[in-house]
Amino acid sequence: MRRRVNPPAAGRARIPEIYFVKNVDNSRLVREVDPEKRRECFSLLGLGILVFLSVLLLSWQHLQCVRAGYEIEQLKVQRTALEEWEHQLVVEEAALANPERIDTLARKDLGMVSPSPQQVIQWGGAGPPSPQQPESAEFARNFSAVDEDNPGEP
Repeated sequence: MRRRVNPPAAGRARIPEIYFVKNVDNSRLVREVDPEKRRECFSLLGLGILVFLSVLLLSWQHLQCVRAGYEIEQLKVQRTALEEWEHQLVVEEAALANPERIDTLARKDLGMVSPSPQQVIQWGGAGPPSPQQPESAEFARNFSAVDEDNPGEP
């Protein structure tokens, strides 16, 4: 292939510029592996992975601390609610265990009456047993005597 001739430069002769095209097939060439460059590349890759894992570990620890903080706050709120509920239950138990309330309910709703002196058995008394009370009393009963017709029923 030929090209046009360049115009002459000052004091020079004309030189024709000719370019030859040569097709070169480099597909069969194999690049030689440089072990030093390969070692450097793997070292940088390993260092990058190490830095990435370190940052990932620190981020995970920070996330766990934040989650633990939220869980602690939630448990504190739950503890406060449970303490308030316990206080309400203690107050309710005290109101329900009031002896005057129990006596009123027993007399009005259940029709109970105060026991007669013959029905009362004292346990662990300081004095000797009275003739009305047996020495080895096991149970105090709310009745004076057992019916002879039904000995199993109180």
